Amino acid sequence: MLTESSPDKTLLLQIKEDNSLAFDLLFERYWEKLYQAANARLNDDAIAQDIVQEIFIKLWQRRKVLEVQLSLEYYLLSAVRLSVMGHFRSQKTNDIRMQDALRRVTYLEDSIESHTDYLELERTLEHAVNSMPEMLQKVYQLRSENLSVKAIAGQLGLAEQTVKNYISEVLRRLRQTIIEKHPEKHVTYIAVLAALLHK
Repeated sequence: MLTESSPDKTLLLQIKEDNSLAFDLLFERYWEKLYQAANARLNDDAIAQDIVQEIFIKLWQRRKVLEVQLSLEYYLLSAVRLSVMGHFRSQKTNDIRMQDALRRVTYLEDSIESHTDYLELERTLEHAVNSMPEMLQKVYQLRSENLSVKAIAGQLGLAEQTVKNYISEVLRRLRQTIIEKHPEKHVTYIAVLAALLHK
């Protein structure tokens, strides 16, 4: 019997068998987290909700052929990132923040050859960041969500120079990891990393 504590893999298997209860449980488990991830990047409640809704619709539509290689949470958060990129790319606005995001998204898409490469880089960064001290993790997360050095400093109660030092240390560690894990692609991946964090 399915419950709120049923593992993701169990729910996914049941969803493939057209079990709508399993889908509802999965929706309730991840809706808020995905919405927060989308809204942090968009700062637009309605669009964030639409993006998450569309992700779940597609998940249901593709349930028969869906293959999740990593954790479901990682799969869904990657879907949020890609959807947000698509949204920025489709917008035509003079807003500086939107234009900056569009520039970085376009650079990333031009630099990385495929969706598989993008997920490979995301996976490498996630593992590397998770092994860092907590403060470095926080700075990386906020920076990747398009916050300025000043905004990060205010949110974490740090001096702006301290934040800059943390960002430099995060970049140093991530560059080293990328060179070790992806020597054949490290030039492209490091360039993308710099574009994502140097705003």
